[in-house]
Amino acid sequence: CALAAAVLTVAAAGRGRVTCQANRTIARKWWSIKEERDPLEIPKWQRDYGYGWKFLRQTLWESKREGKHVYWDVRAMQQNEDGTDVEMLNSGLPGWIPRKHEGPERLVIGNDYKALCTKCPTDRVRREPKYSKWPKALDKRMWAPKPIFSHWMHLQSQAAIAKATSVKAGTIIEGTVRQQVRKGFLVEIGGEEEGSPCGMLSIEDLSRLDRSENAGTYGLRMFPVGTKIKCYVVHSDTDNGRITLSTKEFEDDDHVGWMLNFPEWCFRHAEESVRRYHQKRDAYIEWLQR
Repeated sequence: CALAAAVLTVAAAGRGRVTCQANRTIARKWWSIKEERDPLEIPKWQRDYGYGWKFLRQTLWESKREGKHVYWDVRAMQQNEDGTDVEMLNSGLPGWIPRKHEGPERLVIGNDYKALCTKCPTDRVRREPKYSKWPKALDKRMWAPKPIFSHWMHLQSQAAIAKATSVKAGTIIEGTVRQQVRKGFLVEIGGEEEGSPCGMLSIEDLSRLDRSENAGTYGLRMFPVGTKIKCYVVHSDTDNGRITLSTKEFEDDDHVGWMLNFPEWCFRHAEESVRRYHQKRDAYIEWLQR
């Protein structure tokens, strides 16, 4: 009996199946190859399709929690008037870059680019089996929703990093409101020759007046897209290109809230207001260090 059981086990293994201790027969996965390397570095035909999707989603979660951006290496594969199909070089997963996120110029087929993943189909990742072999060309999984990438965001990041090295905190710069977002305003502080870098002007830094419920409404009314404004540079990070702007320093003690109603007056007296602000700040720091 023992000899017969051993023969059956060997025969099953030869047919691509193995028997576990619980007398359950499971299929031997041809792509389950024991490797010492990173699973994303093995040839595509040996890769685990589900692992690539979970790796992408997990990386996006961790980068969002840490407040960082991850730019992936992608290769342009096919192109039409709506955008470009790309392939992730590390995992081979397919992706899509809309036309407006390609940048000022169209991508060249076959070239490699840096791109930020702006949207990942979470439902697609959840439905992917834990272990799944690479789909064939006509597999329906190849036509499922794809992650969305943006090469334009990478270009903006590089332009912002270059601009942050030349912008000094505590100075006044001029810019143009490019976009109104939920947190505030994206202010363009450079020309097209510099890559159109932008800084962030938060609603909370718009005025010293505590009007949190109506500050957004006042801001949308007083600073529409295309408005020329002056901003005070609070901080410029040369590592990630984040430039924090503010306008509440243009209000002195006698004109609190004027940025929401009379911004032209504040812009005319911006230099004088900032000088007084620096004097008060230095005096307060000196008082704390006494």
